[in-house]
Amino acid sequence: MIETYYAAALAAIFGAAVGAAAVAGRKASETPKAYIVTEVDVTGDIATFQRDYAAHAQATIEPFGGRYLVRGGRSIGTEGEPPKPRIVISVFDSFEQAQAWRSSADYVKIAAVREREAESRQYIVEGLPERM
Repeated sequence: MIETYYAAALAAIFGAAVGAAAVAGRKASETPKAYIVTEVDVTGDIATFQRDYAAHAQATIEPFGGRYLVRGGRSIGTEGEPPKPRIVISVFDSFEQAQAWRSSADYVKIAAVREREAESRQYIVEGLPERM
C-alpha cells in the first residue's frame, strides 16, 4: 500500500517536471528571431572591401549566435527602388543579440571599412514568434 503512494507521488512529480520543461521549451521557441538585412553596393576599392570587411564579418557574428541566411546571390526588385547589388541577411536568436552584435567593438571596427568603400543600408527586423 505504501509503495502505491510512493509510486503515485513519484509519477506526479515526474509529470509536473515534464510539463514544466515543455512549457519552458515552448516559451523559448516563441521568442522571435531577429534578422539583419544589409544592402551593399561597393563603390570604392573592391579588394580593400573584400580583404578588410568581407573576410572578417562572419567571425564577428558567431560570438553572438548569428549566422548567414543570405550572403550575395541573385536578387531582383519587384516594387519600389531596386535593391543594391549585394544582399546579406543574418539571423540571431533575439533582437537584443542582433543589436549587441551591431554595436560590438569587433564589428564597428570593420563596419567603418564597409561604410567607406560602399554605399549601403542596414537594418534589424524582428521576425514572428516560432510556434510549435
